[in-house]
Amino acid sequence: MKRIHLFEFTDLSWYPDLFRRFQTDYLQFVASLGSGHRYLIPLFKRALQSADTNEIVDLCSGGTGPWIHLAGQLEQAGLPVNITLTDKYPHPDSVQKRSAASRQPIKYLAQPVDAINVPESLKGMRTLFEGFHHFKPNQAKLILQDAVNKRSAIGIFEATLMPPLGIILLLLSPFITIASYFLMTPFITPRTFARFFWTYLLPVVPLATSWDGVISLLRTYSPKELKELTDSCISNDYTWEVGCAPTGTPVFSFTYLVGYPVENLQAPKI
Repeated sequence: MKRIHLFEFTDLSWYPDLFRRFQTDYLQFVASLGSGHRYLIPLFKRALQSADTNEIVDLCSGGTGPWIHLAGQLEQAGLPVNITLTDKYPHPDSVQKRSAASRQPIKYLAQPVDAINVPESLKGMRTLFEGFHHFKPNQAKLILQDAVNKRSAIGIFEATLMPPLGIILLLLSPFITIASYFLMTPFITPRTFARFFWTYLLPVVPLATSWDGVISLLRTYSPKELKELTDSCISNDYTWEVGCAPTGTPVFSFTYLVGYPVENLQAPKI
């Protein structure tokens, strides 16, 4: 599988934890502005019902991802869920504050969790939002195989650019990211001197996020590549759904891969 797989700053072990936290705060704030994740509800319905669970184990969470809004959307659709957020570099204090404020059944696991080897104690449908592209193909296969081995449903969702406007957005994305940082930072909590210093006086974090954003878009797995990954998994009774779902915008769509243990079920597409 030929892929562009340049580094992202948030993947680097030496990258300052403070900068990583500022980036996840920004990404969480941006994610909270949209409601396009509601288009994924049919996929969740099939996976949750087939796996007979209402538990979600979110991997590579960063912040809370889309869950503050998505949990409510699922409940409105008759699919109330309990969400456990996990990460390799957890920030329990900040996420617990968001979780409490959201009044949603969201908890944050303080212990680090490796998406390649999820503990047996974490039961439920596994999800990765905007995180799967961080893994190289051999690692991505291990994530899928671990879900299969432990009989867990899994859903992978990433925003991808749609032509022709998407190409223009890719070229402009560094400028858009920097401008949005300058505009949104006063509304991102907690408001600290360090956040403003590293955004306005020495804009290291906006520049790093701009780089990471472009690389993320270039590294997103295509539906064809996702199908290739599932073909390599050893699974006899798993249904895999691969495709694209709308986001409600003409620029982005969601690329998705959903897998769940099931027998004799023909899974429809959305």
